[in-house]
Formats: sequence, C-alpha cells, structure tokens
Amino acid sequence: MVKRDSLAGFVLLILISLLPVATMAQMEADHPPLPMQGIEAAPLAEAAEAALAESINLPTLIRLAVERNPKLKVVRANWQATIEKYPQVTALPDPMLMYSFYVRSVETRVGAQRHKLGFSQSFPYPGTLDAAGRVTQKQIAIEGVKYETAVRDLIVDLKLSFHELAYLQRAIQITQQNQDLLDHILKIANTRYAEGEATLNDVLKAQSQLAQLSYDLILLRELGEVEKANINALLSLPSSTSLGSPTPVAYAALDLPVADLEKQALTRRQELQMAELMIQKAAEAIELAKLKTKPMFKLDLMTIETGGALMPDTPGSGKNPFTIGLGVSIPWSSSKNRSQIAEAELKRSAAVENKRSMEDMTLANLKKIYFRLENARRLVALYEDSLIPQAEQAMEVAETWHQQGTKSITGFLETQSVWLNFNLARMRAIADYQQNLARLERLVGGSIVE
Repeated sequence: MVKRDSLAGFVLLILISLLPVATMAQMEADHPPLPMQGIEAAPLAEAAEAALAESINLPTLIRLAVERNPKLKVVRANWQATIEKYPQVTALPDPMLMYSFYVRSVETRVGAQRHKLGFSQSFPYPGTLDAAGRVTQKQIAIEGVKYETAVRDLIVDLKLSFHELAYLQRAIQITQQNQDLLDHILKIANTRYAEGEATLNDVLKAQSQLAQLSYDLILLRELGEVEKANINALLSLPSSTSLGSPTPVAYAALDLPVADLEKQALTRRQELQMAELMIQKAAEAIELAKLKTKPMFKLDLMTIETGGALMPDTPGSGKNPFTIGLGVSIPWSSSKNRSQIAEAELKRSAAVENKRSMEDMTLANLKKIYFRLENARRLVALYEDSLIPQAEQAMEVAETWHQQGTKSITGFLETQSVWLNFNLARMRAIADYQQNLARLERLVGGSIVE
C-alpha cells in the first residue's frame, strides 16, 4: 500500500516532468511546419509530355520547374528543418529522473531506508530561451528568403535557356531558307558555267557559301539540343524528353532608368535581405551570449522509501522523507564569458560589412548588365531601322542587275550573305536583350517594375 505522502510526492514529480512536454506542444502549435513535398519528382503525365513535345512556352515551363525542380525542394526541406529547430531551442533541458537502490539498507530510528527516487530539472537564466528563440526565428526568415532566391534563380536560368533556344530555332529556320536558295543558285551557276555564261568563281563562291551554311545548320541544331537538355534538367525530366518549338516572347524595349533599377535592387534583392537578416540575427546572438554568461538554476526533488521502525510505537515509524533542493551554476570563467560576447559582436560587425560589400557589388554588376541591355537595344534598332532595310534594297538591286545585266552571280551572293548575317545578328541582339533583362531580374530580386 502506497503511503499518502509518497503518493503526493509522485504526483508532483509527474506534473513537473510533463511541463517541458506541454511547453513543446505549445511551441509547435504556434509554429506549424510547412507542408512538405516529395524530393523525388513524379513522372510527367502523358498529356503534359505530349503538349511539351508539340510546343513550349515560358509560363508553362516556369510552372513545371517550380513544381518539379529537385534543388528547389532541397532548399524548401532545409527551410522546414530550420523551423523544426524552434521548439528545440526554446524548450527546457530534459529533466532527469534518478533511482537508487541501497545494496545495504540504512537503519534509522524510524526504519530502514532501502530505495531513493529523485527528480532534477535545470532552468536557464530568465530570458535565455526567448533569446535563443529569436535567433532561430531570424534563421528561419533567412531560410525563407533563400527559398525565394532559389525560385528566382530557377526562373532566370529557365528564361536564359528558353530565349537562347528560341533564337537558335529561328536561326535554323532562316539558315534553312537561305540554304534552299543557295542550292537553287548553285544549280543555276553550274548550268550557266557549262553554257559559258558564268565564271568558275561564281560556282566556287556558291559552293563555299552552301558548305558554310551546312556547317552552320549542324552547329545550330547541336546547340539547340544542349539548351533542350538544360531545360529538361531544370524541369527534372529525362534528357531524352522531346521538346517542341518554343513560342517566342515578343520583343519590347522597356524604359528602364538605371537609377530606378538601383533603387529596386537595394530594396528587393534577396541577397541583401538575407544580409540584413544576418545583421539582425547577429544582434540577437549578442543578447543571447550575454545571457549565457549568467548562472543556471537547478531544482531537485527526492524521496526515500523507508520501512517500519524496529521498535514498536516509534514516532514517525516508516515515514518517507521528502526533500526539495535548489542549485545554481557559477560562471566563474570571466575570460570565457568575455570571449563569448566578443565573438558575437565580431560576427555582427562582419555581417554589417558583408552587407555593405554586397550592396557595392550589386550596383557594379547592375551597371554592367544595364550596359549590355542598352547595347543590345541599340543594336536591334540599328539593324531594324537601317542595316536590314539597306541590305534588302541591295538584294533587290543585285537581283535586278543579275537578271538584266551581265549574269554574274558573285554580287548577288555577297548581298544575300550580308542580308542573312544582318538578320541573324538582329535575332542575336533580341535574344541578348531578353537574356540581359532576365539577368537584371536576378539583381533586382524579381520582375522589373517600369
């Protein structure tokens, strides 16, 4: 039969031992975990795969990439893991339940002592757990911004490959058209050379240009396969997955003053947001380091099971003693305490300088990309407004001269080659503009606001 005082002691021990569990449950309720997705990407549906094989467009690719990219899922899982740290750092240290059995019982006036049951709980200095929680909350925010950064970089990388593939596909079409035209001209040159109406130079010129176009087509197709493989990798699809022709994004030059871009970059870029959060985290870490130099407290509860006294009618016979003990740690090492605080302060100084350096590099890189963007815009305008119209006019004149004049083919081939190169250069400039616009989005932290 359990004595009344023993029962009260055990109940008290159980209640105290349950306190950390209840605290942890409350923390988890206040900070619910993020919904998780499987790291392994599910196979693409047949309908979606068939649609990709027919044609691809940028919004669809972005949606699939955000859903399937494994690197993005890794960053999300790390974010989730950091959230799970919060209830760990804000919970009390695990209590300790101790049991001792007397190999040789201790005889006392009130009876023999045979068993001892103890409970111990440590308590950090008031405010320490809250400070640790604030540090973890800053790290959670940092991991959240890392996830946003991964999404942004994924979209930018996808845009770079998509615009490159769109350029290559258009270049292949124009090159094939010119190849067909040159093949026809070569047949005419051979016929006229046999009839004495064309020179050997005309035939050789047509043959050399046709061979060059054949090589260009092989190169363009192989480069296109490289970009398709890169897109499949970003979508976590097999490299052999068939991708149709890309739907080009219409070219539209934006009015983007560099001062506005600099303002957007300094306020929206995720790397700078993380740098600011690192400064805030370091400041919280200083407060935590100061609290860790304070003493910790300890509560001990103990009861000893005591048998009946040998002498009958002994007052207090068989009564179990119950003790409450208090302890406190002594942070005696002043050098250790000072170094903890100094370390935290130095990390904050490093975080401040890191943000300043990142801001400087952001503005420098933005100027570099902005120059490339503006240069591509100027090239597009130059080819569209001047060079290509002049080349088309020269082709018309050369064709008329070729049909009505001396039957020389060389002049027509030269003007046709210039026209081809100008059109390819124009498409290259458009692709460069769209790609540099995507690189600017990486620097400003997302879509650019005009």
